[in-house]
Amino acid sequence: MKKLSILLFAGIFALNIHAQVDTKAKSILDKLSAKTKSYSTIKADFVYSMVNKSDGVNESQNGKIELKGNKYVLSIQGQDIISDGKTIWTYIKESEEVQINSISEDDDEGISPNKIFTLYEEGFKYKFVEEKDNIQTINLYPKDANEKPYHRISLFINKTKGEITKVKVFGKDGTLTTYKIKTFTPNTTISDTRFTFNKSKHPNVEIIDLRD
Repeated sequence: MKKLSILLFAGIFALNIHAQVDTKAKSILDKLSAKTKSYSTIKADFVYSMVNKSDGVNESQNGKIELKGNKYVLSIQGQDIISDGKTIWTYIKESEEVQINSISEDDDEGISPNKIFTLYEEGFKYKFVEEKDNIQTINLYPKDANEKPYHRISLFINKTKGEITKVKVFGKDGTLTTYKIKTFTPNTTISDTRFTFNKSKHPNVEIIDLRD
């Protein structure tokens, strides 16, 4: 997953054209965006899975994320990835090691965790696919597809709650990455200190500072 990097592949041109003018998809996403932005914080539990049949990859595990503005804490794969919006601390629990990186605007490796519930707002064309059993499906296609590691993202939205329930990312290498939201809890109190690495709680940790 590596900082919630979401791998994906090259899209269907005709669908991209239609996606630009899909007013139904835009209406759904606008409502979703307004509701999500009204939350002061978000906590969510999710199941992360990655499948690539040609490479024999089929893995799944649980994760947790806490969001507050541009700050986040992501816990998955034996790691805590913590960001205050400027710096990222990646705490690898098994090796008692923390790597420190600055956030770069030019880093396009994947989708940042703090954007997972609002990733559709910039840089995508979109198309309404279907509504079934109260779940609305919308496909997103990156406008600069040649520069992305994916060609399509599918959002699954609970119509009644106005919340994302699942995200599927289709990678150019044939990898399908899925995030299935198990619990979604907005507007809980989270201290800003939660979004920095507290060395005093890990006195034996090795610090590797990779900032320039």
